[in-house]
Amino acid sequence: MTTSKLMVEDPVGTIRTAVDGTDKILRFAVDKNVKAMVYLSSMEVYGQPRHEGKTREEDLGYVDLSSVRSCYPEGKRMCECLCTAYASQHGLRVTSARLAQTFGAGILPTENRVFAQFARSAAALEDIVLHTTGESEGNYVYSSDAVTAILLLLLRGEAGGAYNIANEQSHTTIREMAEMVAQELAGGKIKVRIEIPENPAALGYAPPVKMWLDASKMRSLGWEPKVGLTDAYRRMSEWMA
Repeated sequence: MTTSKLMVEDPVGTIRTAVDGTDKILRFAVDKNVKAMVYLSSMEVYGQPRHEGKTREEDLGYVDLSSVRSCYPEGKRMCECLCTAYASQHGLRVTSARLAQTFGAGILPTENRVFAQFARSAAALEDIVLHTTGESEGNYVYSSDAVTAILLLLLRGEAGGAYNIANEQSHTTIREMAEMVAQELAGGKIKVRIEIPENPAALGYAPPVKMWLDASKMRSLGWEPKVGLTDAYRRMSEWMA
């Protein structure tokens, strides 16, 4: 469940789906003596970073438990904790893949996260409308690069460990990404507009964050992302068309 609006509409369901579902899969993996498992986590486990420079796997930040939307990042943290517990107690070789925002050819027609909205606006030659100031820094990875990383973790990932999966070159603010799409995909025929809604909290947007994921741990296993942000958009747009 990665739709922000659903997180704030059903926070209990968000938590229970994550924790209960992950626990059942982990128990199944133990019962069937699987050789390896990868849990798909998220960069949102970092919350609000409290350090300078790139964010490594040990650099967990602050998550505001008074915020309803924290059901998602805190649920992901608990799931990672379950993975560590199963690795320790049952000897399960499970690793956590902390995915940056992942997109590319093959996204579902119902996808409504910002990258899909931007691409649709460019295709229709309609202005890109931001409902925030766009200051948050985004971390991205192309779908095929993410799949390659996940498969590599099945082969070489450390039991109970966590790995950032991000293309460090595909790092930008939401506003800068919108401007890039307007220029590169729409040929400068559209512009970026900011329209802040009266109650943005109801849309479930994550709080503004300044974070640049460090993927050196993943690269140490032999992984290198191949597709940059602009090319990722072009490939996704061709698929959507």
